[in-house]
Amino acid sequence: MNDFYKQPNILQWIEAVLLLLFGFLPAVAIIENGYSNPIYYLLFIIYIPVGQFAFTPIFKLIGVYKYYSPMLLGYMANEKQIDLHSGGSFDYLFVMRKYRAGIEIRTKLLLYHMEGLIKIIEQIENKSIPETVNIVGTSYFFNDRTLSKMGFEIENPSLFYRLNLFVNFIDLIWMYSFSQGKLAIPKLWKAKKASISGSKLIENKNVIEELYHKLKRKTTA
Repeated sequence: MNDFYKQPNILQWIEAVLLLLFGFLPAVAIIENGYSNPIYYLLFIIYIPVGQFAFTPIFKLIGVYKYYSPMLLGYMANEKQIDLHSGGSFDYLFVMRKYRAGIEIRTKLLLYHMEGLIKIIEQIENKSIPETVNIVGTSYFFNDRTLSKMGFEIENPSLFYRLNLFVNFIDLIWMYSFSQGKLAIPKLWKAKKASISGSKLIENKNVIEELYHKLKRKTTA
């Protein structure tokens, strides 16, 4: 798990609230200046990565984010739907900083994502999550063949999902570049929406675990 959340609970809350306040200050400044000069609102493009970083701990503590592995989380997860997202810049800082940019980062990300799927399967099997839950995510990281092999259905994402990706393009560019070991632009326009039901995820448990262990053995080797 993220080292931040290994701290005593009270310390997590204090630091999370301080980060929350820090995250609000630039937004307030932009809004105040925007009243007299609307061009200041363009600064929200730069502010979004700051806000994403600053709000992550409080979102985790109040349950907006639910982590299934250090780098796979569900946004507003409930019994009907789990909207999966890869960890953001805050998670990269505390989880991925010990790995080398390039193939080591990419491999570890894949392992963390698959660990998260296995965790969801365990929770469905333990009846913590109903089999009827719909699990969705928008990915430009996994390839369609791997997702299909794990039982996911692939389709074009909705306008909302596309806009969400492009709004976060600054974060996505530097994180993708980090995973590639060089400056690289993720093909956000080629992103696909992947979805699977809880029951079908369980049906594909063996395939997912086999892929996970195969990748882990390759990493160890």
